[in-house]
Amino acid sequence: MMIALDCDQRTIEEAIAAKCDMLITHHPFLFKDLSLDLNSYVGKCIALAIKNDLVIYSSHTPLDKVSMNTWLCEALGLTEITDFEESGIAKKGTFTTPLTFDDFIARVKAVYHLPVVHVAGEKAMISRVAICGGSGSDFIHEADVDAYITGDLKYHTGEEATIQNKVLVDIGHHAEVIMVSHLKAELEKCTDLTIVESCSPDYYRYL
Repeated sequence: MMIALDCDQRTIEEAIAAKCDMLITHHPFLFKDLSLDLNSYVGKCIALAIKNDLVIYSSHTPLDKVSMNTWLCEALGLTEITDFEESGIAKKGTFTTPLTFDDFIARVKAVYHLPVVHVAGEKAMISRVAICGGSGSDFIHEADVDAYITGDLKYHTGEEATIQNKVLVDIGHHAEVIMVSHLKAELEKCTDLTIVESCSPDYYRYL
């Protein structure tokens, strides 16, 4: 069994090369309804998996709600982690000792292995932080925190945050790769199957 962040051709080929029977991912490759065309990219991925008897399971929203943002909060060192919006997906927590703005940004980059992050707004000290991995800008106004971490932030969302003295940090989607090791550890508690971690590289390079 292999665990990966993304379900794509490279990951399917990686799982086949590792002689895995099953691939578990967070991000699926089926986001929209489709009629199967084996000449399309998705069709070729499906055909490749079928040809090699590879079972694929993608847990996107369920994993977001149950564990993903808790793992992201814990990695950052937040305590008192709770829900703050109706869906229960996004989480918020508190640093035991508040961080300066610069130390906070440095920790975000170090913990999520990011060479750069997009940041809007600034505060002298950061204590309360909310996190919603992926595209989580919908919950910004529900989070009464010093800083909000998510991905896919739009330009004018940053403008609004600056005007309102809020701190927004865009860590992209690949920070969710943290799920690979965490899910592996959870599954190893309940199965004796061999579980392999995908390398799950980022699609983007930072030049």
